[in-house]
Amino acid sequence: MKLMVVDDEPIILNGIIRMIEKANTSFTEIVGASDGIDALHKLATFQPDLILTDIHMPEMDGLALIKEVQAQHFGNRFVIITGYDDFAYARQALRYQVVDYLLKPINKVELVGVLEKVEQTIRIEQRQMREHDLLMLKEHLLYDMPYEDMPLKPEQLHTLLPDPFMTILVFQPNEDTPMLTVERMKQMCNVLSEMQFRAYTFQSRFLRQTVLILNGMHVPSEAELQHACGDLVESGNTQNSGLAIGGSGRIMDIDSLRELYMEAVAAMLFNRHFENCSFSVYRKDAEPSGHELAPVQANNYLIAFEQIEKEMHSLHLHFPDCDHKIRLRELFLSLVSDHNQIVGTMPDFATHSKTTGQLLPFERRPEHSQPHTQAIDKIVSFVEQNYKLDLSLDVVADHVQMHPNYISMLFRKEMDLTFLHYLHTFRLAKAKQFMQDHPDWPINTIAELVGYENPRHFFKVFKKFENTTPGQYRLGSSSI
Repeated sequence: MKLMVVDDEPIILNGIIRMIEKANTSFTEIVGASDGIDALHKLATFQPDLILTDIHMPEMDGLALIKEVQAQHFGNRFVIITGYDDFAYARQALRYQVVDYLLKPINKVELVGVLEKVEQTIRIEQRQMREHDLLMLKEHLLYDMPYEDMPLKPEQLHTLLPDPFMTILVFQPNEDTPMLTVERMKQMCNVLSEMQFRAYTFQSRFLRQTVLILNGMHVPSEAELQHACGDLVESGNTQNSGLAIGGSGRIMDIDSLRELYMEAVAAMLFNRHFENCSFSVYRKDAEPSGHELAPVQANNYLIAFEQIEKEMHSLHLHFPDCDHKIRLRELFLSLVSDHNQIVGTMPDFATHSKTTGQLLPFERRPEHSQPHTQAIDKIVSFVEQNYKLDLSLDVVADHVQMHPNYISMLFRKEMDLTFLHYLHTFRLAKAKQFMQDHPDWPINTIAELVGYENPRHFFKVFKKFENTTPGQYRLGSSSI
């Protein structure tokens, strides 16, 4: 973690820094500043998790520094250093979200205690932010939530996925086989973590899928994936376990994350129809050499057209957008075609489908002429009554007994916006009403009342949708 210490007395400044360094806290990157002006200059290139500042300094005192730091969004956590005579003055700092204070002369035990308390708060917020960002990523991948509609900035995604290569694995059991347990998912993540991969998992009971996202300095080899999956693939025949596994991986590209997931789904479908596969991998021609998933290994096995059609139809139910159905079909057929070239004895399914139309048929359905009023009303009513809760597309779908993709399709077709966009718009409308009716309420309290546990997340969403900050909006409302 990063820390800035601000004090105009060099002896005190250096003494505080040495205390922290010797205490072996989590604040390993420490920058000192001789006054408020110096601090602002250094904050342009150094973004600390906490700022520890003296109250009395020349040119710009501690409170003026805090106000300016907040205005420029350089930081939002502050601990002030004050003397006994300044105690009443220091209490004013609570209005500026100062989390604690230290009395001079600085006591090492008290200093370390304050830092540990702040560190715990930071870790809780970081976990909450990561869980939120993963939820956004899940809805983007599984339910095609448009990336530009999500309050998930590139730097947030980079925090989750900082390395250059991304891999997605999709695990889908047969109807009579249970989904992977949370314990088993954690076990896989621990093994992959030991191999220097960042690993995240999430599940969808609607899709009956477990999705494993890997980020690392290379795409994992088949041997690495087999080691992580353990007995799920050790038999060399996932059909026996009732589980189909598909994957795809390549260089990180934010704009193609959904495509990467679709490739993994197509590979999973391919795996389900080849009895001797450990798991199937989508191969992209442009994959850089040296960072490739191993080639698909499968014995010659004749697939009945009817069986493929049934399986593809069940997957199509999860993709209401016809373009996605076409794309999934294309990806699956490309895997079949590649396999034909390896085996050499199977019929060319891709060619067969073009000439006879017998493989994977589906029809484009006309646009709905009437809005699905009852369904929309049911969803909107649930959101209006529960907007204060931690709502996600899965949670809403579970309560209203509709498929998440169906909800996404309804909002796009009938309201010309995404569900997430609607949810944020509704919450922000409530927040603005609270600001007007209760101008003395803290922003953090209002954020929590409208469903945002993390005030920083509320600030980002408000700024994106309203093109102003909550504080600036309240000032503007009070002047009318």
